Amino acid sequence: MIRKVHISRITGVLLCLIILNGCMEKGNRGEIHLPADTFHDGDLAFRRGTGLTSRIVLAADKSGDFSHVGILKRIDGKWHVIHAVPGEPDHENDVDRVKLETVEQFFAVKKAAKGAVLRVKDQAEAAERAATHALMLHQAHILFDHDYDLTDTTRMYCTELIDHVYKKEGIDLSEGRLSHIRIPGLGGDYLLPSDIAQSDKLRLIYSF
Repeated sequence: MIRKVHISRITGVLLCLIILNGCMEKGNRGEIHLPADTFHDGDLAFRRGTGLTSRIVLAADKSGDFSHVGILKRIDGKWHVIHAVPGEPDHENDVDRVKLETVEQFFAVKKAAKGAVLRVKDQAEAAERAATHALMLHQAHILFDHDYDLTDTTRMYCTELIDHVYKKEGIDLSEGRLSHIRIPGLGGDYLLPSDIAQSDKLRLIYSF
């Protein structure tokens, strides 16, 4: 059972973030040249973020390299990432939701200290369908799931989105893995990026 917690209301986590703020990796890398010609619909874009939410995830997931994940979709000749994210509004009064942005924006210096693109092995058609379904969720204005509840797909957080669209294609990337989190003010079982990234069904396409 997934324990529901609204991170923004937890003062203990905020205190933890203040402590961590001075020691987490910042977005100070150089510019990168993405090998867009090697990408496929349905590839997974992982990043190690630089914001407060990313620091929560990285503090909780000691073995993980990444704090966030989205899914690639080619639209009008350009690669985009569909992902569920809090705290990245596109305009004033924007809500936290499943959003769409270019892969360059997703991996921008201010958002990503490091990143990788992974592909589901030998499942090109299923991956394309998964990406199309993710786009439909974006178009349906699905909100971000601040309760981090995997049993409710009316709202979604980043890994929940990936898990959901691939399971609809009969592909279980998490394979039942959940991470038990115990940091000040926050505890329970959650699906973290490392729970997906370590799947044997994935292979690395690109990293920086």
